[in-house]
Amino acid sequence: MASSRLMRGASTIMAGWMNAALDGLVREGLDRRALTHGLRGFEAGFVARDSRVDVASARRLWRRAAVLHPDPLLGLKVGAGLPVQATNVVAIIGAHSATVGEALTRLLRYQQLVSNSGVYHAAQEAEGLRLSYVPAASPVEVHRLQVESVLGSTAGRRAGLNGSGVRPRRVVLMTGAPAPRAVYEDFLELPVEFGPRAGLVFAREDLARPIPGADPRLLELNMAYAEGLLRDQDRDEALCAHVQAVIRRAGFETATASAAARELGLSVRSLQRRLAEAGVSFSQLRDETRMREAMLLLTQSRLSLAELARRLGYSQESAFSRAVKAWWGLTPRKLRQDAESA
Repeated sequence: MASSRLMRGASTIMAGWMNAALDGLVREGLDRRALTHGLRGFEAGFVARDSRVDVASARRLWRRAAVLHPDPLLGLKVGAGLPVQATNVVAIIGAHSATVGEALTRLLRYQQLVSNSGVYHAAQEAEGLRLSYVPAASPVEVHRLQVESVLGSTAGRRAGLNGSGVRPRRVVLMTGAPAPRAVYEDFLELPVEFGPRAGLVFAREDLARPIPGADPRLLELNMAYAEGLLRDQDRDEALCAHVQAVIRRAGFETATASAAARELGLSVRSLQRRLAEAGVSFSQLRDETRMREAMLLLTQSRLSLAELARRLGYSQESAFSRAVKAWWGLTPRKLRQDAESA
């Protein structure tokens, strides 16, 4: 399927991270085509450089991987093998922060530049700092392997965070793991516990450890660049969320750019210009909103296809099926089957 440039404000993952994870899955013996066939945002098994892939597509890929390769360590192995370039400017900022604690603080601030599939939330504890990974809402539920790839990118590095030698005091994996605790501990060489939220716990004394080779000038330059990216992303997300709300209230068939512009206090031309700066048009945003709703209803309800088509504003079930296949790469029935088998 041809890839498309997704808007910066959508729930997306940057190409660098997604392609690196996909390369890791291939190194573990999975077939690239089998993983990516029909997934929106992939072309010839890759995400186009400088673009971002929809979170729903990324999650579908990980769920396929779990079916094709039932290795309980697959996510951790892929995460541990990711190159530092997979996180782009976030890796540079971490490498040039003065201490481990500062690097973690900046990871929390800039993580959305890499991925909107989930975020770390920080909590101070007597032992130190707990980072809990909270998946973002999406029509496709996150798979534990994807979460563990994120954990593995930090916990699995034997050199420690940014080469500091500091590793987490322990790793928290989601409950319901398919393998005994010892399997994960042997691989990570770290204590493992299970809980409702996956995450990492860093010892308090390790947060003050210096990061070797940190250059404050490089840090300043890259933080200025990241702040600009963050401002753009936040602005785009707010704009797109407002327009999506208008579309949902008005209905997919009757929503118009002029109605959205009125609610924002903008002219239609100004709205179109700002959406173009975010990498999307009103019609594309309307299609994306409708197809996300279609995916949600297909995977999390048992409504008939005819009823789904009616709810989403299609006069015929066949038109709904064509639209879903054109967007998601599979027919509604196949999407539903994939969700049930994963």
